[in-house]
Amino acid sequence: MFIVSAKTCTQIKSRNPKATSGSYIIDPDGPGGHGPLMVFCDMNDKMAVGVTVVGHDSENRRMVKGFEDRGSYQRDVSYLGGDFDAVAKLSGLVDASKNCEQFIKYECNHSVLFSSNPYGWWVSRKFEKMTYWGGATPADSLKCACGVNNSCAGNKECNCDINDNVWREDEGLLKEKSDLPVLQLRFGDTGNNGEEGYYTLGKLRCCGEE
Repeated sequence: MFIVSAKTCTQIKSRNPKATSGSYIIDPDGPGGHGPLMVFCDMNDKMAVGVTVVGHDSENRRMVKGFEDRGSYQRDVSYLGGDFDAVAKLSGLVDASKNCEQFIKYECNHSVLFSSNPYGWWVSRKFEKMTYWGGATPADSLKCACGVNNSCAGNKECNCDINDNVWREDEGLLKEKSDLPVLQLRFGDTGNNGEEGYYTLGKLRCCGEE
């Protein structure tokens, strides 16, 4: 573990091009801010610019079954070992970085994600309900990546919204900095026979300097 007076892993790498990947303690908002945090610095990814990586307690692929009402399945995502100030600290990291991203995926069998009245959504760092999926942007309301490029099953806005008895998936990267990290995941339409889903949420990854 390395303790440094830097805001991000990118800053560490720019100061020391020979810095190696590993655990570092950084301080995104500096003295008088919300305090330091431990992160993993990937010094090889993204053309070796220095990527700040923060994990959480919901990285494993998880099943959703037996939750019919809209958003009735709820998973709170905990970062930094449950640090009370985690959201503020990570907001500082995101604000100090040029780019941030988080992978999100939903695998579905007869389980709707959005449609016109969402069964599923995620919650932003501002505790707001988000109804765009990975590969889409905030302007792409109720859309997944396939809805942006018009390649969804059944000409829907998400593959899962065709709601048939075939395993399908919607996945991609969330890249809107002001919404990250993901704080909560909500799903529904898995209460009847043959209805189920699986979700995966990746680590928060940030690089570059603002």
